[in-house]
Parts: sequence; C-alpha cells; structure tokens
Amino acid sequence: MKDERIQTTVNHIARRGFIIYFVLMIISINYRLWILKQHPREFWDFMAIFFIASFYGFIAFSNKGVFDQNFKRFWFAICIGMIIFNITLMFIIGRIHSIVELGAFLIASLLGVGLCIAIAYCLNRRWKRKEGIEDEK
Repeated sequence: MKDERIQTTVNHIARRGFIIYFVLMIISINYRLWILKQHPREFWDFMAIFFIASFYGFIAFSNKGVFDQNFKRFWFAICIGMIIFNITLMFIIGRIHSIVELGAFLIASLLGVGLCIAIAYCLNRRWKRKEGIEDEK
C-alpha cells in the first residue's frame, strides 16, 4: 500500500502533465488550422488523439464529482477564454468578415459550451445521488 502523500504527489504531477498536454495540443491545433492553413484531413489523427483524451478526462472527472468544486468559475472561465482566443485569432487571420459570421461563431461556441456544462452537471448529479450526498427529486 502506498503512502497517501506519495499518491497525492503522483496525482498532482499527472494533473499538471495533462494540463500542459491539453494547452499545447490546443495551441498546436490552432496553429495548424489558422496559421499554416492546413485542412483537418491532413492531421486528423492528431486531433482524434486530442479529442479522445479530452473526452475521457471530461467524462471521468464528471463521473467522480470533480467538477462540483469551483466548476462554475474555473471551467466556465476557461471555456470563455478559449472562445475569446479563437475569435481574436479569426479576426487577425481574416476569417471573420461580418457581424453575421461573428454571431454564428458565438452561437455555435456557446451551444457547445452549454452542452458540455449540461453533460457535466447531469453526470455530477448522478455521482452525488450514488454517493448519498444529494437526495433524488
């Protein structure tokens, strides 16, 4: 049996490694899409690995109640920051030419973020009911 301090340290290092991986993959994908102007078909395997790892982390965190702690502030701020970053990048590159395109991108982005938040909320409530933290309604 491992000491709890060692296990906490291992978990802390793994969490930092995943955060570094996640941020660098997002930067790399955006660089390929917007700066190099590559089509996603040219690096679909790269994007598939990123989305599979992100999806696994999202579902695993939601199932174990991790998003219950500061979910509204921290994760929502990350999502909004990524949307603002992508909008800024699209303006710089010249992909957004009108207010209609900006509106379409914002609506699509907010619907995606809303869907992720709804899934996390449902999985988190299921975890709370399973652990006896919250009563069923």
